[in-house]
Amino acid sequence: MPHMAGLYERSGELKVLRAAMDATRDGHGEAVMIEGAPGIGKTSLLSEAKRIAVSAGFQVAGARGSELESDFPFGVVRQLFEPLLARMTAADRERILSGTAGQAAVVLKRVVPERSPGGDFSMLHGLYWLTADICDEQPLMIAVDDLHWADSDSLKFLHYLMPRLEDIPACVVGTLRPFEADSTSHTLDQIVTTAPSVLVSPSRLSAEASASLVISEFAKSGSPEPEDDDFLAACWSATGGNPLLLKELTEALAAEHVEPTAAHIPQVYALGPRAIARRVAMWMRRLPPSCGPLTCAIAVLGDGAELSHAAELAGLDREEALQAAKSLEHAQILRTAVPSDVLNPRWGFVHPLVRAAVYEEITPADCHRAHRTAAHLLRDSKAEIEKVALHLLRTLPSGDAETVTLLWSAARSALARGSPETAATYLRRALAEPPPTGDRLDLLFALGSAMRLVDSAAAVPYLTEAHELAGPSRQRAEIALALGDALLALRRAEEALAIWQQALADTPPQDTELLHQLNACILSIPLYEPGRPDLRKDILGRVAALRSPKPSESMGGRYLDCVIAGHDAVIGDPRAVVRAQRALHDAPTGPSDGQMSLSFGWLVLISADRREVLGSLDAAVEQAHRQGSVNDLTGALVYRAMAWLYQGNLDEAAADAADAMRAVDAASLDLRRLVLGPVQAEVQIEQGALSRAQATLEWTGVPDPAPLTGLMYYVLYSRAHLLRLQGHTTEALNTALAAGASFSAAGGDNPALVPWRSEAALCLHLLGRDDEARTLADAELKLARYWSAPRALGRALRIAGTLSEGDADIGLLRQAVTRLECSPARLEYAKALADYGAALRRHGVRSQPRTLLSDALDIAEARGAAPLVQQVQDELHVAGIRPRRHAVTGLQSLTPSEQRVYDLAVAGHTNREIAQKLFVTAKTVEVHLSSVYRKLGVTSRRQLGGHSEQTRAAAEPE
Repeated sequence: MPHMAGLYERSGELKVLRAAMDATRDGHGEAVMIEGAPGIGKTSLLSEAKRIAVSAGFQVAGARGSELESDFPFGVVRQLFEPLLARMTAADRERILSGTAGQAAVVLKRVVPERSPGGDFSMLHGLYWLTADICDEQPLMIAVDDLHWADSDSLKFLHYLMPRLEDIPACVVGTLRPFEADSTSHTLDQIVTTAPSVLVSPSRLSAEASASLVISEFAKSGSPEPEDDDFLAACWSATGGNPLLLKELTEALAAEHVEPTAAHIPQVYALGPRAIARRVAMWMRRLPPSCGPLTCAIAVLGDGAELSHAAELAGLDREEALQAAKSLEHAQILRTAVPSDVLNPRWGFVHPLVRAAVYEEITPADCHRAHRTAAHLLRDSKAEIEKVALHLLRTLPSGDAETVTLLWSAARSALARGSPETAATYLRRALAEPPPTGDRLDLLFALGSAMRLVDSAAAVPYLTEAHELAGPSRQRAEIALALGDALLALRRAEEALAIWQQALADTPPQDTELLHQLNACILSIPLYEPGRPDLRKDILGRVAALRSPKPSESMGGRYLDCVIAGHDAVIGDPRAVVRAQRALHDAPTGPSDGQMSLSFGWLVLISADRREVLGSLDAAVEQAHRQGSVNDLTGALVYRAMAWLYQGNLDEAAADAADAMRAVDAASLDLRRLVLGPVQAEVQIEQGALSRAQATLEWTGVPDPAPLTGLMYYVLYSRAHLLRLQGHTTEALNTALAAGASFSAAGGDNPALVPWRSEAALCLHLLGRDDEARTLADAELKLARYWSAPRALGRALRIAGTLSEGDADIGLLRQAVTRLECSPARLEYAKALADYGAALRRHGVRSQPRTLLSDALDIAEARGAAPLVQQVQDELHVAGIRPRRHAVTGLQSLTPSEQRVYDLAVAGHTNREIAQKLFVTAKTVEVHLSSVYRKLGVTSRRQLGGHSEQTRAAAEPE
């Protein structure tokens, strides 16, 4: 039976742990999750992993989840990082927290300002950089026991950290129980299944190992060693080979002087599964009377309870409590917790199962009283308000106004730490107390607002009740804004409209800011619910009346301008561009409830191929990283991915979309799927990854056939595109026509947004229905000319050209190339070059196709557009042309991401500083820099600077 450090039959698990630490030492972080039943030996494996890590030169940050503190915001995170920061010199601590990691400083403070600038995402981003900075010079092990009891915020951090571990020398090792179904189980499942996480599941001990352990434990107690095989087999059978239960069983048998013979097998089976509870009960009978109240007090206070608090809760003086604690430590019921103050030591139980055995014996009435007393003790000792709240959560409602006040204060503190989910937990309990009648409205609004950041469906009942309670006032209108937004996110557009229209009717005409916001919300409904023509007709009648000839500097006015611009863009009215430009120009980028409205402005500028939209989106992404929520970040990433896609920068688009998809999965932002999924699917189609594109479209959750209502046209268009490439032409045609019907229901005619006509035309051509195909292609070309944006017009010209008869194709394709040549839509330009070159070749032109096809090939290869590369290579082969290859070098060859890294490197920033500015990992910066060096023919940063000076000198006029 191979075992070490008290571990039996765990060599396989230890091998995995050592391999993870070896990889981490080499700079590639790993994660190992140890899953098993209580007592199977998870904590022992974790302890051995920490010992191995220390001997290998790692720093070790340890934490343990607990049932009591599962609602303490960032509780596990604080256990991990507070001791590490405390051990640093003041200079090192200031250096680390002055950078991006400083965003997370509020998480680690005992008391936080109620108006902290951080959002939930900015906290996660700051904690990642805190981790990266701490392990910059020495590898780090993050060891978390009992992850199934960890607070939701700490689990979100670990989930955020997982895909980024590869680039930093940090190893995460966690333990968890299987099948713990609660609110955090989804996030925990994601942690366990996200690469590079490896799951190990220690099995029960074999009969041989069990016998060895029992013999060893009897020897330690000084009792006669068992020699009876039947007795040893009974011990194994009664405990299921569980190491902890085996130890507890032998402890109880030895303490009661039970001889290890076959005659006493009935006692083995009687004790077996309840060995822990029986042992605790046995010791309580033998120990001084003061031990019972103290164990109950510590069970209530939780792991790490201060002796002074435990003594007061137990009704003992300090000396009596200390002696009782030492007796309990000798009985292996309590242990000294770390960190611990010599003058006021902290205590906890040796195992969660031991605490459970004690806590379960406390009657509900006594439990209520004990937790209420504990809350008051902690309040009087100036403990963190969230720690007070943890105990109030476990009391019975009694109409106590002070309880409501304390829980409300804890909720404000949790929100300031970027923990809306925990804040909502506190506010729900405050609502159940219940609060004084005069406070109920404000409490409901606060609870509904917190829940909106977590779960729109759960927010609606609270906001609805708040809306019904509120009399005519500005607060009622503000509640209406929040309630309508939550309803719209749930695709309950008619209810949202009724709420907003009533608020609009009740708002005084002088409150222009609120009027702008309400009108922006109302006008957005047809864009989200195009399948309701009855709603659309009434609402769109207001658009003309709300057009303002001069820009509004207020945020409400900007929201309204963006939504009106969105309507104009949908119908293909070019005036949308100017309106969106003025709305987004120098717009504040702070997190707000109006981002959904601003997104229409982004959409307009993206569809118009306006380069400045990336500046606005970059600012929004940066703001979300600095101070925003997951929802803020996701919205900005979705539209930035779309902008990259339309420009043909596939790698950048894929990276942004992947980040956004992870956020959507983690935060259940399902409405985002209807735009995000098609964007990522189109990227994957351009890259030739059709199976991945299909999986992405399935990720949207849209059934087939799609419903008639909702924002379905993006999904339907991408589904049609994919089906055509997969060879399902008839199905593709029907889906493209369905996309057109969905888009038309929203008044949509703009091919820059949904080019369904050209997609259907390509399907018709493949089906041999060329006259119908040309009719649709010509209709799209007419609409694209009116909108006049290069990408949409170039595509329409290109497809009309490929479907035209006789010599007409040459003229149309030449126009497509000319229109796209100076546009940012480089991939569409490459497609036009390829089709124009192929057409010239078919018409017998010999020299020009070589240049056109070679240029197309260069662009397609640089952007990773594999199908286009293959198309051009096939055309060159048919023509018998050897491509004229250009070396991909010089500044013009840099991708947008490489250009950003280059600019910051030339400005003198380190790799870590560049990574923090661009919100990527340091490893990503290294990859981009290597590519920059290769393309520019340099080998050092000094040469980069020289190259930049030469470029500037060459650009200056003589």
